Amino acid sequence: MESNVKQVDSVKKQRLIHTAQRLFGRFGFKKTTIEEIIRLTRIAKGTFYKYFPNKEALFLEIVKEESANLISAIRKAVARSSNSQEKMKYYIATKVSKIIELVNFHQITRENIDEYWPHIEEVRENYLNEEQKIVHEIIINGISNGEFEVTNPELTAYVIVMTIEGLESTWRIKTSPMELGEAIELFLNILFRGILKNKFQP
Repeated sequence: MESNVKQVDSVKKQRLIHTAQRLFGRFGFKKTTIEEIIRLTRIAKGTFYKYFPNKEALFLEIVKEESANLISAIRKAVARSSNSQEKMKYYIATKVSKIIELVNFHQITRENIDEYWPHIEEVRENYLNEEQKIVHEIIINGISNGEFEVTNPELTAYVIVMTIEGLESTWRIKTSPMELGEAIELFLNILFRGILKNKFQP
C-alpha cells in the first residue's frame, strides 16, 4: 500500500515538473505562474505545495534535472569512441543538439542572473565544472594515445568549454553572423589544425 502511494506521488510530481518545464521554456520564469502550472497539470493547489514550497524551488529542480541529463548525454556520446578527436566532436555536437531541449537550463544565461537566486548560479557552476572534467579527460586520453600535445590540460579544457559557451551565447541571442554548427566546425578546425603555416618557425 505504501509502495503504491509513493508511486502515485512520484507520477504526480513528474507531471508537475514536465508541465512546468514546458511553461518555463515557452514563457520564461517570471511570466509563468503557479496557478497556470496547477491548471494545466490538473492537480489541487495543496498538491503543488506538497512537493514544492514555491515556484523558485520547482524551477531549480528542473534546471538541476536538465543539467544532469545534459552531462549524462555528453558522457554517453563521448564513450562511443576511443579516438580523442572524435570524442571532442561528439562532446560539442551533443551539447549543441541539446540546446533547444534544455531551454530552462539555458534560460538563466539569457535573463539577468541577478534576478535569480544564488542556487541557480551554483547549479550552472557545477555543470560547467562537470563539463570541464569531461573535456579534461578527453585531452588526457589524447595525450596518452599520442593524438594531442598539450602542456596544460586543465587550463586547455577550461578555455575550450568557455569558448563553446561564448559561441552558444551569440547564437542564442542571434548576434553571430554564422550558424552554430558552422561556427563549431570552424572552431574544431582551428583547435586541431591551428592557423599557422606548417613551415612557420618562431
